Amino acid sequence: MKRWVPMVVLFAAAALIDASCDCSGSARVNQPDGGPTDGGGPGSICLATNNSCSVNSGGVCCSGVCSNGSCAPATYCGGPSTSCTVNTDCCSNHCLNGACSAQQCIDVGMTCTSNSDCCTATCSTSHSCAPIPGSPGTCNVLGQACNSPAACCSTNCQGGVCVRAYSCQANGDLCLRDSDCCGNVCSANDGGAGYCVTVTGGGGGGCTEDGNPCSGGTNCCSRTCVDPGSGAMVCQPVDGCRLTGDFCLSTNACCGGGPNPNGTVMCANGRCDNGQACNGAGNICGSARLPDGGTLTINAPQDCCDGHRTVCKIDSSGVPRCFGGCPGNICSSSCPTGYTGQAPCCIATSQSCQFSNQCCGGARCLPGDGGFFCSSATCQPLAGTCTASADCCSGLACAVPSGSTTGTCQSGSCPGLGQRCSVQSLCCSGLDCKTPSLTLCTSSDPSCTCNSRLN
Repeated sequence: MKRWVPMVVLFAAAALIDASCDCSGSARVNQPDGGPTDGGGPGSICLATNNSCSVNSGGVCCSGVCSNGSCAPATYCGGPSTSCTVNTDCCSNHCLNGACSAQQCIDVGMTCTSNSDCCTATCSTSHSCAPIPGSPGTCNVLGQACNSPAACCSTNCQGGVCVRAYSCQANGDLCLRDSDCCGNVCSANDGGAGYCVTVTGGGGGGCTEDGNPCSGGTNCCSRTCVDPGSGAMVCQPVDGCRLTGDFCLSTNACCGGGPNPNGTVMCANGRCDNGQACNGAGNICGSARLPDGGTLTINAPQDCCDGHRTVCKIDSSGVPRCFGGCPGNICSSSCPTGYTGQAPCCIATSQSCQFSNQCCGGARCLPGDGGFFCSSATCQPLAGTCTASADCCSGLACAVPSGSTTGTCQSGSCPGLGQRCSVQSLCCSGLDCKTPSLTLCTSSDPSCTCNSRLN
């Protein structure tokens, strides 16, 4: 059955006819170069990896990402011939006979033979692609035509087509199952076409969940707004446990939940709530201690459960978090600010942790059986398990599948949040390359990392 969300339908369907499609549900043999026989747009054949491209004109890349004039490999969705079960598995938003098609889905008003032909996954009885049932229609879904980023739910318009900004579908975008959506809630749960519902309430109030578009970090649950290399700014996850307001599948995934010291946080209605009285280790905090002794205040509670304000410090991604390490709120003389990541103020390999900067020797805090544990690795290789790009080795990005809180390291187009960087290897848009003391990196210092711009 459908889960209808009461909204006024504002969508005005436009009958868009694309010259590159014969509108009978099958594509002509087009040239994948954005040339005269394939002008791009819905229904066109995508441009292969490494082909020349333009964000503003011509065809759309098969990955949906045109970076520095060249089509990047697919990171956050399936490229042509990748196995699929539904359209939303594919960069083209078109799953054909169990494989992602190089032909883009077709737009509202174009002739179709099945739901899978349409960007909206809705082919009417009159064989015409129709709007998603019940959708407010205030933005265009993946594969539909666009002339500006603002036209798309993903806020990512490339080659005249709305493309992905992240691995999950943004609020308002097409979904065919709950797990398609960044908030894990689709308006339909019967296999038919729906749209991603904005999730509010819980401990996070109205903060924006990871994967959704943003213009600054203030409203993101992670306080971090970054272009992960897709061409659009989205709220990004930080490494380790899930922050207050973020999507979760279990209490153990949340900062302050499960085995977390003094933790009272619960995974309620698919979001990590804010627990009781104080912030569990790993969570965002509002008055951070900077490396130079100064403080940085952001819109978050200041009281950390395991050390109060003393343990609220900036992590290697530039995000203020509760480091913990002061049991009973009493810090030892040897570790006056709690965990620092350096002996003796750090968590040993195989021991429970909340995020990587607590672990000894630069090790990553990775998900394990029932929680997170310090590993022996300083970065994860291609296909390695990750919670954020900071877990992955340079040149890789963490692709977290829809409906999951962990992913795998895949090829990336720029150094992401918390990754190593230098003046020769610039960070993804929205990040600054900084030294451990938070000054801008001016050399090939191996300790420089990509830091969030808090605002």
